[in-house]
Amino acid sequence: MRRISNIIGVTLMGCLILSCSSGGQKKGKGFNPEERTSSLSIEERDQRLAQKRAELGFDLDSLIASHGVKLSIVMPKVQGDITEEVSKRMAIKMLQMASQNGMSGLGTNPNFVLGAEISQTGRAATGTAPQKMTVQYELTFKVMNALNGDVYGTSMQEVQGVGNSFEEANLNAVKEIKNTPQIQKFLQTANDRILKWYDNNYQVIKNQVDKAEHEGKFELALALINSIPEQSTSYKYVAEKQDALFKAISHKHAAEMLAEMESVLAASRDDFNPEVCAYFKLIPTDCPEHATAQKLFAQYEKKCNDRRATLEAMAEREKQAERELEKLKMNYEHQEALAQKEAEKIAAKYETQGASDCSSQPKNKGFWGTLGDMCLNALAGGGLFLL
Repeated sequence: MRRISNIIGVTLMGCLILSCSSGGQKKGKGFNPEERTSSLSIEERDQRLAQKRAELGFDLDSLIASHGVKLSIVMPKVQGDITEEVSKRMAIKMLQMASQNGMSGLGTNPNFVLGAEISQTGRAATGTAPQKMTVQYELTFKVMNALNGDVYGTSMQEVQGVGNSFEEANLNAVKEIKNTPQIQKFLQTANDRILKWYDNNYQVIKNQVDKAEHEGKFELALALINSIPEQSTSYKYVAEKQDALFKAISHKHAAEMLAEMESVLAASRDDFNPEVCAYFKLIPTDCPEHATAQKLFAQYEKKCNDRRATLEAMAEREKQAERELEKLKMNYEHQEALAQKEAEKIAAKYETQGASDCSSQPKNKGFWGTLGDMCLNALAGGGLFLL
């Protein structure tokens, strides 16, 4: 997203004053904020957020900004002992493996996927006291070309789990999935083959983008463009198309962005939140929604400035206010970078939607569902992944 970063960066310059909460869509609703309170202090909230992100085992911001090979991580089919929770945790493990091997896997590439075929090879109860449940699985990880079904790499791994119940045993088995040397070699092979595909299929990519753009599927077109690795000779196409596609998406989703901005404002009150500024500056000035966004942003800006002034007045006599003021000043110093990250996440959300809607996603090749939306939902709050 390098060029998108440049576009957004220029757009955000000069407006930033205004850190992470996420709101749902409120299409057609007017601005009706509700006061929300939290029992957590700023320090406790930051510690909890840092803990949740550490549990993920990868840096989501780095995945968003990646310019290398991208994959869509897909979740195993829910069946038998593979419950929704087990499927989700397996997918997260695959995302960890991809990220640890220099690949992004947030579901923004409709052409290449990473998934696993699962075979249960054992399921029993021990004869000991207390009784324990055991399970064994054979996992076959695959990277596939979703356009033609070609397999670009495979690796098998056997895992087992023990627990007081079969449900607990299954969850413990997932914890045994490791980024082994075999996995690393498998992903490196897939990475090299995917790069070669991009080098040799410039016209295929161009035809995909042109078709999506002609059908008004700008999100899919942008996902296709931003899936081109910068190491590929086809990367030149990114510079040709990215700006126009991003602008088209901003116009197409201006109403949704305004609704999202309203939702974030309702949760933020007078808190420093770069997501507010990101949504505001992503709404094109020639859209009717911009006037409303500008008014709301001005009100929010005043609240934040008033809060800073209050903290400055209190800081001389109250240690807590002094700490909050220092944190606020630190955020202001990095406001452009913070808002930039939020804007990139918003763009990635639309790319993920476009990629997941693509008809080329494999249907009956051992891969099911996508993980991208789940990851992006966790980017702001950090609390949806409960590992």
